[in-house]
Amino acid sequence: MNLSTIWLQRLTKTTVFCTFFLIFAGALVKSHEVGLSVPDWPTTYGKQMFAFPLSEMVGGIFYEHGHRMVATFVGFITLIQAICMGFSNQPKWVKKVSYTSL
Repeated sequence: MNLSTIWLQRLTKTTVFCTFFLIFAGALVKSHEVGLSVPDWPTTYGKQMFAFPLSEMVGGIFYEHGHRMVATFVGFITLIQAICMGFSNQPKWVKKVSYTSL
């Protein structure tokens, strides 16, 4: 097993872990019934999503905005994982599964 395969495995495991964490964060949003705490998207109360101040993340906004941030990270890492898979020497069916995740 070469070094690139090891890193690809680590990236894939990280993607899976982060996806399960996203599901957990979504469950927190649902269980606290705060699904519409932030009514606009992609901004958060008119402010840029990634620059929303922590001091304003109170109550349900914390859960809803946190879930959005985790989802953004999972989308980004899934895209990176699919691109890396495309350049790897994995079998064709593995690459297709990776592309379908997008």
